[in-house]
Amino acid sequence: MKDIYILGSGGFAKEVHFLINDINSSSKKKPIYNFKGYIDKLSATDEVKFGEKKFPVFREDIFFCSDQFNKVDLAIGIGTPHILEKLYCKFSERYSFPNLIHPSFVGHREAIMMGIGNIITAGCVFSLDIKIGSFNLFNLNTTVGHDTVVGSYNVVNPGVNISGGVTIGNKNLIGTNAAVLQYLSIGDNSILGAGAVLSKNLESNLVAVGVPAKVLKENI
Repeated sequence: MKDIYILGSGGFAKEVHFLINDINSSSKKKPIYNFKGYIDKLSATDEVKFGEKKFPVFREDIFFCSDQFNKVDLAIGIGTPHILEKLYCKFSERYSFPNLIHPSFVGHREAIMMGIGNIITAGCVFSLDIKIGSFNLFNLNTTVGHDTVVGSYNVVNPGVNISGGVTIGNKNLIGTNAAVLQYLSIGDNSILGAGAVLSKNLESNLVAVGVPAKVLKENI
């Protein structure tokens, strides 16, 4: 059983903790992870309430300077694309970042290629021949169609439907209940708003909203 800590101590960090618990509960043998606590900055609270229990928050500066915490797993519990990239670049040489996949996940796993540090939450359905980079967050009830390619550091919010043959770059944010139609592409560092329907390619560094989605402004 591997010790694991979560970077961040906010609401999404607690959801990642919940995901880890469900992974452990589904294990046919012993639990896979031993959750030890959260990691946050100096202004963080000393503990996080999780149901009826409380778990410690370790100060970031102390945690990462101590040999005591070497050789542990980390998960990033922050749903912001550029922060995902920043944290991985900062800590990649010293820690392992496992893919955390909810037991309810449906997909042809032998035909899904995946990097590291991805978080796939409850109710997600992927089909097959899908390529996924690293440190992507697929939130509740997201669907991903065949032959889709996803880069790294993307945040996909609940209820998103990504059709087959889609290509998504890096550091994008896709809002709740948005849809991306088949064989379209999204560049890098763009935002597709909640409920939007993307019916043509979305280039990099843009914000698009509406049905059909139209570019609103640049994402600086």
